[in-house]
Amino acid sequence: MSIFDKFRLLLNSAGENSKLLDDQNTAHIAVDGQVLLSKQTIPGIKIEVEQHPDLTIAEITVTSYTQVTNPVHLCFSMMQQIGRQNFRVHIILEPYANVSFISHGLFTTVDTAKHIMDKTIEISEGASLSFTDSHFHSQSGGIKVLSSAKIKVAKHGTYFSDFSLTKGHVGKLYLDYSVEAEEHAVVELTSRVFGHAKDEIKISEKVSLIGRFSHSVIKSRVALEGEAKAVITGITEGCAEGARGHMDCLEIIKDKAEGQSIPVVKVSHPLAKITHEAAIGTIENKQLETLIVHGLSPEQATDLIVLGILR
Repeated sequence: MSIFDKFRLLLNSAGENSKLLDDQNTAHIAVDGQVLLSKQTIPGIKIEVEQHPDLTIAEITVTSYTQVTNPVHLCFSMMQQIGRQNFRVHIILEPYANVSFISHGLFTTVDTAKHIMDKTIEISEGASLSFTDSHFHSQSGGIKVLSSAKIKVAKHGTYFSDFSLTKGHVGKLYLDYSVEAEEHAVVELTSRVFGHAKDEIKISEKVSLIGRFSHSVIKSRVALEGEAKAVITGITEGCAEGARGHMDCLEIIKDKAEGQSIPVVKVSHPLAKITHEAAIGTIENKQLETLIVHGLSPEQATDLIVLGILR
């Protein structure tokens, strides 16, 4: 079986149909370690990939007014049990382009590895980008993920991101995102993570609302069990007239797990408004009792509630 065939199996096991890699109307890149396995471009999207021994760089441009029907898939795997993957991606949306990306982190066969992802995203005036980033890890707990992103959203632009790591053991996760939103821009950041055993999770998401009437939401959902630990930092700065921001952090813990939420609110314009709410605790008995009455065991009821929070 070729490496590419094995890659397809990993993609299928993550719930995605690997036939998307054969679709001439769907742009994608597929990378194992530092090796580019496959690349597909479509009209309106330029993809350039530069490979080095210890770094792979992708430059992706969506041209002006392009409305992309099918999501662009960015697929990353590491089939070796021990390894390191270092990837840098630069995404440019020209004015009034509209596109969604789905990134797949396929690390279900890894024992000990480090995955480094460094994103720079520029969203021009009136352009819209939705970025879904889903990780699938093994049960080893030996994976370290360092993911950073710097995003600029021009006036009337929109940016939606959804990061999830709810399958397998997290290992160590360090997520560091920073967004600048100009006039009438809209930003929504969502992160969903399930930590087990001795997993370590540190998430920092910052939005600077520098433009008039720019809006943002930062939403974090974290479940922890065993001895897992999480520190979730949400930062929103309201710097202009009519800027509106909200941060919402919910952490569910059990066993000896530890959760921490750090909201940082900074307002430097009298007509800006930023709000936040945070809750950390265990599952409410009333919720458990309701499900148990309907025939679930305590363990099944707990799992169902946690999955509902992370969905």
